[in-house]
Amino acid sequence: MDTVLMVVAALVLAGFGIRLIYIARAEPRRRMLNAYSQQVGLALVPEIVTTLSTRIYGRERAGVFGSVAGLVVGVAVLTAMGGARSPWSGVFIVVAVTVGSTIALILSDSRSAFAPVPDAPRLARSVSPGLGDYVTPLDRAFSLGLLALATLSYIAVLGVIAINPERVFDDVSVRSILWPAGLLLALAAAASLLTWAAAGAMLGRGQPASTFIELAWSDAFRSTTLRGLVSIPGILAAISTLVLFLTLSQAITLATPGSAGAILVDSFTIMGPVLFVALIGWSLASLRNRSTTHYLRRLWPETADELDRRRHARGQAVGDEPNDQPDAGSRTKTSA
Repeated sequence: MDTVLMVVAALVLAGFGIRLIYIARAEPRRRMLNAYSQQVGLALVPEIVTTLSTRIYGRERAGVFGSVAGLVVGVAVLTAMGGARSPWSGVFIVVAVTVGSTIALILSDSRSAFAPVPDAPRLARSVSPGLGDYVTPLDRAFSLGLLALATLSYIAVLGVIAINPERVFDDVSVRSILWPAGLLLALAAAASLLTWAAAGAMLGRGQPASTFIELAWSDAFRSTTLRGLVSIPGILAAISTLVLFLTLSQAITLATPGSAGAILVDSFTIMGPVLFVALIGWSLASLRNRSTTHYLRRLWPETADELDRRRHARGQAVGDEPNDQPDAGSRTKTSA
């Protein structure tokens, strides 16, 4: 067991513990709510602030616990694979923590989505919103693109192993290369089907709300949940590709310089950072206002236009809190 890995994991766990203590206080919870309000472009109405604060706190707490679970699983996998000292280990841990946090956030939000609906008067939509109203085409395309990339990479490695150029794989355990990445790729493919079914089930649920601002906030939470749900297959596919790089690089340690094996390892060593940069780019693009308020532009266009005008007029100044509330005239796909 690698001592450095254990020390780093312990420090990260301590950081998560401090985070849990910090977000339990009233002031940080207020800041989290204000930050989320600006992120989704909706006003904070006093009547629902308490409910929103409780839900935001539950999401943040679930995210921390999910990150801890991802960290523990990532360290255990690296230790079992003997890759604790690999340069890929840090990337693998970061991705594992991200997956754990994303899954925990989705479970937290899904619990609210599937809670029993109270028997009370509420607004109704004439046409139910679809997945495209909550998730941007970029998020969906990038997740499927990563799954396709992982599949093509795995097929390419299978082909190279079958050809076995210059007898590179004669002294290599092919199973050690193929099974970890293959398992993760199978999970990614299964997750693609499961997330599609889960998204359909969530979209089929009602959104009990007695005011338009409540309905808009429900759309905001639903958009956040669905965007995280759609990202899971892509994240798992990226992990599969990274694991494939890691195991292949470790297996072919005695490749002759200039041989097919050395070229193969070098190409994967180059592609790994490229994939990591692509993941970071995707994350940053998904966090932009145009992505996080995609639902607002599809379902509450007048509110979104007003938000754009305010941000443009104030130069998108930090601390510009949206205060335009959705009303009956700023919605689409809803009935009076």
